[in-house]
Amino acid sequence: MLVAGLVLLIAGALLAVAADGSAAGVDLTIAGAVVLAAGAVLLITGLARRRRAAGRRGTPGTPYRTGKGKLLTMAAAVVYIVSPIDLVPDVLLPVGVVDDAGALLWLVFAVGQELARRRSRPLTRG
Repeated sequence: MLVAGLVLLIAGALLAVAADGSAAGVDLTIAGAVVLAAGAVLLITGLARRRRAAGRRGTPGTPYRTGKGKLLTMAAAVVYIVSPIDLVPDVLLPVGVVDDAGALLWLVFAVGQELARRRSRPLTRG
């Protein structure tokens, strides 16, 4: 679920930013935003499920659990990237796109950091 979410997140971002026009009557920018949102939902859901599973089967102090604050911040980053309301409007190119790209970049690195932490501290069955 995590890998699929990460792939959809990156593919949707590339489609939303790089693609221009429409295919089969569908605007590619909107399709990219939908794919980006679906990938983010899968990714955050996967991290939350792993967090709950770590609390159930791990011994205290052993497994790494993603904090609620980090999950909420990831969700807020997804909403910020997908929503048309920005701190810097997208019509002010290129600065308007840079804030969305920065949020996406942070989100990708945060997910990578969480996955690396989970690999370094494996879950134990109790």
